[in-house]
Amino acid sequence: MSRLKINPWVDVWYNPKTTIKSVLKYNPKYMVLPMAGLLGIALLSLLFESKDDIVGGSSFIGSSFVAALVGIGVLFILSYLFSMTGKWMGGKSTSEKFRLAMVWSGVPTIASLILFIPLFFSMNSELLGIIGLTTIIKWALILWSIYLFISMISELENFSMLRSVFHIILVGIIITIPILFVKILIGTSSIL
Repeated sequence: MSRLKINPWVDVWYNPKTTIKSVLKYNPKYMVLPMAGLLGIALLSLLFESKDDIVGGSSFIGSSFVAALVGIGVLFILSYLFSMTGKWMGGKSTSEKFRLAMVWSGVPTIASLILFIPLFFSMNSELLGIIGLTTIIKWALILWSIYLFISMISELENFSMLRSVFHIILVGIIITIPILFVKILIGTSSIL
């Protein structure tokens, strides 16, 4: 195993293609599970901030454990879907490479957890303005994570950026179809 010659926590922000190549060469499993758990928690914190009645810290702590496990599970499902659909589009990347790309492109989203700390310790109505501001910043960081993921798919699969976007859309469609089917079934069963 070679030595990691970059600081991926910093370099991923401005050089995602070099970061994914370096981390992949170093260790394709490097920090995958802990970062997947943190991504699950970061996305949960966004959900908590968007609630009208802000819940307290103990509820968030309990939910964080579940969110971390869900984040890891979702990572494995999505990486399989990305690998499968990538092959349909002429790509050759494995699920393992996609897991690495998903977690390392999620560094900005994980960093957004820092914004949740002041809200976690003082949940009251005086912070409603801060909640709006942190939510906007979190969404900007999530969008940056999406851009990084598109760049990393482009690098892994040797796709153009546009083809990488279509790859993400294809996976989104594959996820949406069964969800819509279940919703239709549930809707029809309630009519009977």
